[in-house]
Amino acid sequence: MQEDYERKLKDQKDLFRQLGIKLDALSIHEKEFPVKMRGYEKEDVDRLLDEVIIDYERFYDIITDLLDKYKEIQRRQAYWEEEKRALTAQKAKLENTNVVDRHLVDEGIRSLERSIEQFRLTIRKEFDI
Repeated sequence: MQEDYERKLKDQKDLFRQLGIKLDALSIHEKEFPVKMRGYEKEDVDRLLDEVIIDYERFYDIITDLLDKYKEIQRRQAYWEEEKRALTAQKAKLENTNVVDRHLVDEGIRSLERSIEQFRLTIRKEFDI
């Protein structure tokens, strides 16, 4: 359990560093402030920082989830592009041999292109591009 938490913290720090974010949940939690006669109430500050930590962890979870979705979308798009290339090659081969009705192959390619366009629209909608 401790190893999972330490791994998650390391991953979070690495991601935040890449994004230019200076603070992470642990650094906020470990921050100490000097005590002065006329200052803020320590318990109030601690409660606020606890809320900030919770938000930071939520942000991290959201960011990593979106990155995972983005990678999956890229993987799917690469697969569909490869399928399109394979169909195009198959079409060229069939055109040369005149074995299959050209209309049937053209319709298959158009159907695949529509699917790819639909996928692109879904990506734009999901990521507000």
